[in-house]
Amino acid sequence: MTLGIKALTIENWLQPDPTSTIFVQLSHSDGSVSPMSGEDWAAQFLTPSLAATVPEELRKLFEVARGAMAYGYFFYPLYALAGEQLYRVAEAAVSEKYTRLGATKKLSFQDKIKFLLDNSVITDEQFLGWDAIRHLRNMSSHPQQQSILPPGMVATMLYRVAEKINDLFP
Repeated sequence: MTLGIKALTIENWLQPDPTSTIFVQLSHSDGSVSPMSGEDWAAQFLTPSLAATVPEELRKLFEVARGAMAYGYFFYPLYALAGEQLYRVAEAAVSEKYTRLGATKKLSFQDKIKFLLDNSVITDEQFLGWDAIRHLRNMSSHPQQQSILPPGMVATMLYRVAEKINDLFP
C-alpha cells in the first residue's frame, strides 16, 4: 500500500484489496459471523437494476457505475469513483425526464429538480432525496481530496438511485 491505498501491480491487480477483506456479514438465521467475499459484494451490487422503461442510454450509464462498484472489491477506491458516477447518472435521468416533458430551457440540476416538483412529477419527499443526490454530486465534482467510501454505503445509494430513476420512468 502507498498513499493509504492498494498500489496496483501486475501480480496483485486481480487480488482482493486488503481493505475489502475486513468486512463481515451476520447470519440472521443463526447469528454467525463470516467474511464478505467478492461474490457476496457482487450480489449486493448486481441486484438493483433499472426498468426496461428507463431510456437505454441511462441504463448504459447505470451499468458502468454498477460494474465499477462490483470491481471495488479488487481496488477499494473504485467504490467512491463508482458512487460519483452514480450521481452523474442520477443527474442525467433528471435531465432526460425534464426534456421528455417538453422543457427546453437550459437549467441547473437544482432547477430541473424544482421543475419536476412544480410539475407534480415528484413529491416534496422525493424532492428532498433528489436534492441530497444533487448535493453529493456537487461535493464529488469539486473534490479537495480523494474520497474513500465503504461498499455498504455505496450499495445503499445504488438501490436508492435505481428506485428514484425507475420512479421517473414508469
